[in-house]
Amino acid sequence: MYPILYRKKTRTGFLLGLLVLALCIRLICEPGLQTALWTKVKAVLGSETIFRGVVFLETGLLPERSAKRTIQRGEDTANLSQPRQAIPMTTEPDATETEVETEEAAAAAASAGLSPFTAEEAEAISFRGDCTYTVDKAALLLQPLRWPSLPGPRVLIIHSHTCESYTQSEGHTYLPSANYRTLDLANNMVAVGDALAEALGKLGVEVIHDRTLNDYPDYNRSYAVAREKIQAYLTQYPSLVMVLDLHRDALEKPVRETVELNAATVAPLMLVIGTDEGGLSHPRWQENLSCGLKLQALANRETPELFKRLSFRRQRFNGDMTPGSVIVEVGSTENTLPEAIAAMPYLARYVEELLRCE
Repeated sequence: MYPILYRKKTRTGFLLGLLVLALCIRLICEPGLQTALWTKVKAVLGSETIFRGVVFLETGLLPERSAKRTIQRGEDTANLSQPRQAIPMTTEPDATETEVETEEAAAAAASAGLSPFTAEEAEAISFRGDCTYTVDKAALLLQPLRWPSLPGPRVLIIHSHTCESYTQSEGHTYLPSANYRTLDLANNMVAVGDALAEALGKLGVEVIHDRTLNDYPDYNRSYAVAREKIQAYLTQYPSLVMVLDLHRDALEKPVRETVELNAATVAPLMLVIGTDEGGLSHPRWQENLSCGLKLQALANRETPELFKRLSFRRQRFNGDMTPGSVIVEVGSTENTLPEAIAAMPYLARYVEELLRCE
């Protein structure tokens, strides 16, 4: 029979028959090759139904149907074997932009390991100050921050009124330059900023601390001088999203206010948010207020007594420089420097959490 099959006329068919026979043997013996070949043939034929029929007729084997998998344009196919996290969807088919942003904020908070903010938390924060604007605290608290994420320092600590100081106490005496003011960096707001920078660093937050005397010798130009410094830092470090301007408050009626936290006496904190109501351009005041509300809401979850009422003001206070510009009043003239410094680990913790809320 061999000579007959190997005639010149049938030589090509004979060789193809041997090739098919060898391929069938390999397919039976090597399941991995079988799967790969089936995938290849299916791609060539372009139809799984035709492919399954041809394979069955040729080999007597019926391959299993492939699981359906739709890949959206732009989807990363390199990680299809990895479980995909569920994407939260709105229950309303025509959700408003505010509702979508609220869900984004909740998803971001959840991914950061934080509970989403609530309208009740917004209502728990009361205002003081001279600004007459009416704001929706809940909407501002719930809206995403949308901060850019660039490598480098994220927080700038600065002191528009650097020379502000506290009641002198044992181990913390200084030479006053004016009433409750001193050029001594170890006893004015620079010392408080140093404590905050150290606490943030321990939490892994990269910080820039401006330690210059921005209010000396000309107190009236302090915000203008600080503005120039902030702009220079933003140019050098475009990764900065928060500017914390640390001050010491001066109460109209001097009263020593303190908070007891973990058996320590701590100076209370107050956030100050400026607006454009005073006439200066400030397109970011709502972003600043959203940031301030979030910071205070985070603090209220653990230490509701630490922050006083949020001060909502007509003045700009250089808040237009970054989306997270906030003034923090650390205690008052009646507090001591150790009490002010004792509040910094708490402030650092809430700032670090806020940075993870984006």
